[in-house]
Formats: sequence, structure tokens, C-alpha cells
Amino acid sequence: MSRSNKLKAMFVCVSLIFMLAVPSLAQGDTIKIGLISSLTGSVSTYGQSVRNAVTMAIDDINAAGGINGRQINLVILDDKGDGTEAAQAARRLIDRENVALILGPVITPAVMAVAPIAQSAGIPMLTPTGTGDQITTVGDFIFRGAYKDSFQGRIMAQFAIENLGLKEAAIIYDVANDYSVGLREAFKSTFEELGGKIIAEESYSTGDTDFSAQLTSLAMRNPQALFIPDYYSTAGPILMQARLMGMDSVMLGVDGWDSPDLSALAGGFEEGGYIVNHYSADVDSQVTQDFIAQYTAKFGQAPDALAALGYDGVLIVAKALEAAGSTDPEALKQALGTVGNIEAATGTINMDPEGTPIKSAVILKITGGKWELVDRIDPIGR
Repeated sequence: MSRSNKLKAMFVCVSLIFMLAVPSLAQGDTIKIGLISSLTGSVSTYGQSVRNAVTMAIDDINAAGGINGRQINLVILDDKGDGTEAAQAARRLIDRENVALILGPVITPAVMAVAPIAQSAGIPMLTPTGTGDQITTVGDFIFRGAYKDSFQGRIMAQFAIENLGLKEAAIIYDVANDYSVGLREAFKSTFEELGGKIIAEESYSTGDTDFSAQLTSLAMRNPQALFIPDYYSTAGPILMQARLMGMDSVMLGVDGWDSPDLSALAGGFEEGGYIVNHYSADVDSQVTQDFIAQYTAKFGQAPDALAALGYDGVLIVAKALEAAGSTDPEALKQALGTVGNIEAATGTINMDPEGTPIKSAVILKITGGKWELVDRIDPIGR
């Protein structure tokens, strides 16, 4: 049986169980969910991947009979990777569309623009991909499907010292982006705690394209490694400019590097770099491999980590809706913080009441233009 058919069969069984257990649900009713994704703008590959995977998962659920006998009606809005646009999208979803839940946004700055709105309105929100530590501190209606920046920053620092044997590193980061700043802080503190030394740091602002001044300053210190905690749209040009000026440092990155556009932006100079990521196509998991096969067949390209997280976000929401037995905001909020044992594309997911999933991370190396699995790290002590 194919992965798609297995998923459909699973949801048929679950739906039948809950149809019997929750007779008060009117058959034929729909569950309206809003998706805020960055379909255009500087991180559009993220948003498109999330949109693709979310629609694929929801199509499977609806084809299998829906959730508790109810079909999911998905409303998709584009935030263009911008906080103001994201906030406007959230207001429309809540005030005009009357959604039961919001999926998204995709990047931390946009998430932080939406979270207070959802919290104030008492509408559960789950960002499949937002990693900023502060996201879930906004309130008890805010959840995520990805690990925290503090977790991945710590993991990369630990890997750099313990696996790569690095003793010195430099950092270049976006001082105007909470995502980049948070990763910089986590990496720096852990690297130094483990005996490493940050010998230089340089910053820039969102939208900058010329990093020659900062990189020249860093190159003069000849660092063993350069940590670049930013999205592919900025990390790519930094990688290219660093290599063209002769920097031979080991390049260290984060999940934001994961995009099919990275190579074009970096000119191939991303080769040999390392990143922390949410999943690897090399993981020997039937669920992961079936997801990859289905996504590739449907969209004509292999999924990236953003797609995997988008898919898993739907699985988390579906499990919560089933457990809640309704779209009541309080019941759904409680379910989102307690569901677990979800076999998903990025691994087995167990949600904690704080709103963050407990799951593993992977270290990938860019070899021959492809992401190669180097290590898998469990979230113990995160």
C-alpha cells in the first residue's frame, strides 16, 4: 500500500472512531483553517514549500473522510515575508474568515507580528517553521512545529568543537533580525562555554547585499570557522563574497540555509559547509521516505526541510483536532500542548505544554551540491 493510501486509511479509521464518540458534530460541517505563508518576497521558496506540503497533507486527510467527519477548508494568504503583511493577513483570517486555527507564518519576524493578534483573539496558532525562542512566550494559544533557535545554535557550537575540533570562530549576523540575533547568541554562548573563542563579530542589516567591508575585517583575523545565522537569501551572497576574497574558513550555518536557491545565490561556494536542520532525506524512516516520494511525485522536486515541517504541522493540528473533538479554542489549545507519538516526516513528535515539539535535529554537510547526513542529535537537555 502506498504512503498516500496508508494515510487515507489511517484517517478513515480515526474519523469513524470520533464520529461515534462525538455525535454532536454536525456532518457536512467544515473546519476552516488559515495558512499564512511567504509565497512571494525574499524567502519565497520557504513559503512555497510550506504551502505545497500543507495542501498535500490536507488533501490526503479530506480524501480519507476529514477530521471527525468534517472536511478541512484551507484559506491561504501571502505575507510576502513581511511582518506588516502577516499581521494584516491574520486580521482577515480572524475577523472575516472566522478560522478555527492559523497555520504559519513561516519566518520568525512574521510569526512575532501575528502571535499577539492570535493570542488576543483566543485563536490557536501553530507556526510549522518558526524557530525563535520568544515565539511561544507570547501566550498559551501559540505553538510551533519546529525546534527552538537556542537548540540549533547550541547544537552547531557543540558539533563545531567536539566533531570538527574547531577552537576559534567568527560570526556575521543580521542585527535587525530576531532569528539571526537569537542564533548568534546561542552559538556564541555555547561555543565559549565549551572552551572555544569567538575572535571576531560583524553585523549588517536586513536587505544589505554588499558584505565586503565586514568580510574583509573578519578575513584579517583568519578564523577557523565562520558562523552565518541567516536565511538562504542572505547566506548565499555572504558565502560567495567570502570565498571570492579568499576566506578558507569552515562555513557553519543553520536551517535557514535550506533552499533550492542557495546554490545559485552562493555560486557553488556553499560546498563543504555544515548546517543544523530539521530532517534529512537520508534518514531511514518509512514515514520520511514515503513523504519524500509523494511530494516529489506531486510537485516535481524533492522537498526541503520547510516542506517537511509544513507537512508535520498539519499532522500535529489534525491529531489535536481529533483529540479535542471540536474546534472549541480552549479544547484545541489544550490538545495542541499535549498530543504526542506523531510519526511524521521529521521524526516522532511529542508536543510539550510550552508549545514546542520534542524531537531530534540533524547535522548536514553540502557535498557535491547535495545535503549529506553527518549526525543526528537527540533533544536531551534542550
